[in-house]
Amino acid sequence: MKSGIKYVDGMDLHGVIKAGLEDFELDYTGCKSADMILENGGNIEGIAISLCDFTDKGFLKENASQIFRDAMSVADRYNAYIVIDTANVKKASVLEQIIDECVNEIVASDVNIFIENGYTNDNGRFYHNDYSEGSRLVELTDKLNMLAGCDKFGICINVGHANLLGINVRDMVRVCGKKTGIMHINDNDGKGDYHQMPYTFTTGRGLLSTDWGNIIGDLSRTGFDGRFVFNVEGTFKRTPAKLHKSMAELLEAMYEEWIESCFKTEEYLAADGKKIILFGAGRMALNYMQNWGDKYPPAFLVDNNSEIHGQERWGIPVKSPDEILNVPESERNVWICNMYYDAIGAQLDSMGVEYRCYWDHYYMQ
Repeated sequence: MKSGIKYVDGMDLHGVIKAGLEDFELDYTGCKSADMILENGGNIEGIAISLCDFTDKGFLKENASQIFRDAMSVADRYNAYIVIDTANVKKASVLEQIIDECVNEIVASDVNIFIENGYTNDNGRFYHNDYSEGSRLVELTDKLNMLAGCDKFGICINVGHANLLGINVRDMVRVCGKKTGIMHINDNDGKGDYHQMPYTFTTGRGLLSTDWGNIIGDLSRTGFDGRFVFNVEGTFKRTPAKLHKSMAELLEAMYEEWIESCFKTEEYLAADGKKIILFGAGRMALNYMQNWGDKYPPAFLVDNNSEIHGQERWGIPVKSPDEILNVPESERNVWICNMYYDAIGAQLDSMGVEYRCYWDHYYMQ
């Protein structure tokens, strides 16, 4: 997996790259910025094209195929992918016609093409188009791959676009499965395509408008190994350039958090020859058992509540935390399954016990 960012004019490239976001996706119409990105040590990983650029009043322009071929040539030059923005184009037949006319060039190139879920905006009201639903994107990519005779087409899920239409992103992730190669990560409140940073919007009382934890958790369970591209143009366009490095650091920290605390969970649980020990015997431990208990059953649970020592939870014995020390250090795989991470972490530190934290918000049912 890799992280990346959508380039916008005025972006502090040096600061963003220094923050760790080195891979850029840029609009085909803004390819003049490519040299500047490369000169600052960045990489051109993706070219975004808008299907609207190929149409006029719903019909293909006469030069639509040539525009697409030119975009393919640019992507080929940088060994980049193409993502097709389908917003405000109602019919899938438009894209199908372009692909049909350019299929020979597509097959001959090394460029992979990802179709993004879209919408139609009619005076501030957002409606579905032929590209809005995950099931429709699966059908379309299957059809285009059959036309090409090879797997050239995949899906780009734009979280913000789905939010605008009230589409359950978790369902879309599950339906699209491994056909998803790119996640366009941005946030909004369901009222406008604002392209803001994740975790920006709430519905009140601290509830997030976008269920980021479970979206990331479901992605990990589909085996997603593509790219997280932060297309948060709305944030970078509206903030001073001197803040861009700090914002990019925050975005990269989000990506690293998702990888370390979610995508690598099974890798850490599967450590050979180690006994899994859960610190906690409540709802978070139950969440672990529901999601991982069958495949990675704990040897035992520990809890600071002495009243439940000697009992069982879900067929697993509950013991005192001191029992951890009876397991050789090389055989321990200790996980905190309790909301009081800091206090329990300090307790385990004082015992000389290494541990990891289980984050249940990635695995809610």
